[in-house]
Amino acid sequence: MEGLGYTQSYASYEETMGIEYELPEIALKMPNSTGLTLLGVGVLLAALSGTNPAFALRVKTNGSCLNARTGPGTHYPSQLCVRNGATLLPVVKRSGSWLKLSSGRWIYGPWTTTGGAGKGTGGTALIRPGSRNAKARAIQNQLIAKGYSVGPTGADGVYGNKTTYAVRRFQAKNGLLVDGIAGPKTLRALGLSI
Repeated sequence: MEGLGYTQSYASYEETMGIEYELPEIALKMPNSTGLTLLGVGVLLAALSGTNPAFALRVKTNGSCLNARTGPGTHYPSQLCVRNGATLLPVVKRSGSWLKLSSGRWIYGPWTTTGGAGKGTGGTALIRPGSRNAKARAIQNQLIAKGYSVGPTGADGVYGNKTTYAVRRFQAKNGLLVDGIAGPKTLRALGLSI
């Protein structure tokens, strides 16, 4: 009974937050007890493999809703108004600053965040100038692979002035906020999940 109450509560939460899921329809023709057992296992696996909401992509606007459109641009019609703070479906494609969700709708990427309040970085900034670690080296390696120079010492793990400059150039070329900080949006654009 408690499970049903929790399910109903979460369903209401999803509706309020504008969370959508696209699940394939499966037709099972099995005896009831086997079907129920498989359903229980499926629910358990889904719960264990679910995305942590703290790292999910969310709408972060100035308080208004974010228009989900039929294509990547403001000239496409709006299909849905997703309220500020709502968790979004996974991104399956990118076109400039526009992100295509698994539902087929497009949203404007700069109005999203992956969590905290790090202004312009899509959440709390992870790697800043002055960092000296393996994360800085991974960023440098990706920048070098994409044709950006990080200085004469190459990927040395020191997030200095040359790396900051390379990050700024990468951000400008990819339509990101140009601040020289490798936050979640910049890391995602670099293809990193640090």
